Amino acid sequence: MPVPSDGELYEQIAGRVPSADAARVRDALAAHGVQLTSPLPARRQLVVHRLYCEGTKTGTDDNDGAFTIDMTLGPGPWAIASTLNNVGKSSLLWALSFALRGDGFDAFKRPETVGWFSYVRADIEVAGVAASIRLTFDKPDRPSCRLLSADTLRHLAALDGPQESGPGVRVAATAQPDGVKELIDRFMLDRLGLRPLSLWGAEAGAPKDADGNRDSAEQVHGWASYFYAVALNSGNSSILLGPTGYNQLPVKLMQLFLDVPYASELTQITTARKKDTQESNRVQRRAREDAEAREQQTDPLRRALEAAEEKATTLEAGQPDLTGLLADVDAAARRLARDQAALQEAEESHALAHKARVKDERAVRRAEQSSAARLLLGALEPESCPRCDHEIDDARRSAEEKEHRCSVCASPLPEVPDDPEARVARLSRLQDRVNASRTAEDTAQLTVEKATTSCDSSRAAHDLANAHLTSARSGSWYTRLESAREAVYQLRGALAVATGNSTGLPEVVGQYVTATASPSDTEDDPDDDDVILAAAVEVLTKVVADHSKALFAELNVEIVSIAHDLGVANLTSVDLSLNGNLNARKTGAKHPFKSFSPTDRLRMRIAAVVGMIKVGRKRGIMSHPGLLLIDAPTAEELSHDNARQAIKTLYDTAADDPGIQIVITSIDDAVWEFFPEDRTVTGPDKRQLF
Repeated sequence: MPVPSDGELYEQIAGRVPSADAARVRDALAAHGVQLTSPLPARRQLVVHRLYCEGTKTGTDDNDGAFTIDMTLGPGPWAIASTLNNVGKSSLLWALSFALRGDGFDAFKRPETVGWFSYVRADIEVAGVAASIRLTFDKPDRPSCRLLSADTLRHLAALDGPQESGPGVRVAATAQPDGVKELIDRFMLDRLGLRPLSLWGAEAGAPKDADGNRDSAEQVHGWASYFYAVALNSGNSSILLGPTGYNQLPVKLMQLFLDVPYASELTQITTARKKDTQESNRVQRRAREDAEAREQQTDPLRRALEAAEEKATTLEAGQPDLTGLLADVDAAARRLARDQAALQEAEESHALAHKARVKDERAVRRAEQSSAARLLLGALEPESCPRCDHEIDDARRSAEEKEHRCSVCASPLPEVPDDPEARVARLSRLQDRVNASRTAEDTAQLTVEKATTSCDSSRAAHDLANAHLTSARSGSWYTRLESAREAVYQLRGALAVATGNSTGLPEVVGQYVTATASPSDTEDDPDDDDVILAAAVEVLTKVVADHSKALFAELNVEIVSIAHDLGVANLTSVDLSLNGNLNARKTGAKHPFKSFSPTDRLRMRIAAVVGMIKVGRKRGIMSHPGLLLIDAPTAEELSHDNARQAIKTLYDTAADDPGIQIVITSIDDAVWEFFPEDRTVTGPDKRQLF
């Protein structure tokens, strides 16, 4: 299945957002710390070459005392074995996990042995880089760390026990107990080309809001969580892979170690969206809480407002009789408005009459001077086209005079002899029109003058009525009333500000409140960035889902095959889904993962991780580091044949693939059958390891 390039994805996202182009999408994602990059083949490898431990055993029945363990390891299969239980196998695996993880792996931890270790050294090769992790335990479970780097593994091998100095060896970093996990996390992620996996989950104990939702927090999973694909959960765990099944972490780890393209970026964008949404919800909630707090603090204002309104009501009850004066002002205003309208109408009529008179006089002059007019003497002189009513302008009339083209149809005028009698008759009619238009203009002028006089009189009456009203309001009663009303308005405004209710303020104050309110209070539509993030989630979800399904289909086949080889009986099929469910079937029937026996759960985990490694190898990548630490894979196996088959399969798996290193612990007899002496770490007489 072809993998789209980053440029293609930016274009696809932009295609879902009308207001954005690819550059805008790129900027929006970058602002949230997301940069889409075309995936390159992964090459992750983690090999343990040496484990050296010092300490003192205490509290045992017969084996107290100082101990030193020096294990030489390397690629391929390894067994930490004994014929007895409780002799230190799991504790050595725990010490190794502490060095590799920066924190001891709980599935390997034996509480009674944690205090025994005083020094742990792990020589490793991480993506081709030789390094040595040195832990010094001044307190149990709380080591300091020194990280050494070397030019080659040979230089590290030349160092004895806790020795740190030598040719080609240098101290790369150090950390106190509080910083050990962070140092190892940073080193492993950087060398293995991994990025922290950011998920979003509800905060423990967070109260629910009105919609029943709890505040959530970003949960960042780094190397400590990825390590669950190296050191497998115990058989008792019901989680297929990883420290938790929450937020579909198991399937995200599988996508990561299958190198599903853009899976990490999709998780980043999803988390960024949830973070933005929660922040918006928090702002709104804080605004509601602030409003409720203001509501409780406004009681004094409310009481003062009630007193002011009561005072204003009392004063209004004793006010002078202003009704008549107000009625006079209203009547005068109506008269003034009516006279102003009449004046405007008269002036418009006069303007029209003036225009008509000027036009008629111009027609007389044209008739006296124009040969075109003489040609059309006695004919109509239209103002507009008789068909479409388009006005005949001066340009057409000029063309009629100078070019002898009809002002109506623009056709050339025919040549006809001048008729003096017709011309005289025409001039007489035009002169009559001029006289009539002059009379109409004079009449209109008289009307304007009368309307002006009437309007002036109405305005004077209105001014007088207003003066009487102003005089009546100028007394002390009105001053007290206005003061009381002002107090009411001020208190209402203060109350509106205190409660955040801008609708209770004058328009200008309301605009101020709106302008200074937070965006979440005034804007309901999502901004462009949110729309872009939503489109990016849609596009990447399809890409990740398509490639996950294709890779999971290959992985399903590998899991069934490997699980059979490990001794999981009657397993018909598995069908990994995008929600992390294994969807296994036994003898054709559904068989949830939690229904497997503890031994089979561990074997299904082994099958899943080894399957991921093999699927990666088929694609020419090393997406999984290739290291597996397994504690007691046959501990609860009742069938000797099944246990023998599982041990053989684990040995063959690591022996046949040079990119895999498997370290197991076991007391099973089959270990001595399949693991040669140089691949087995044990104690004297195959009993106490230390």
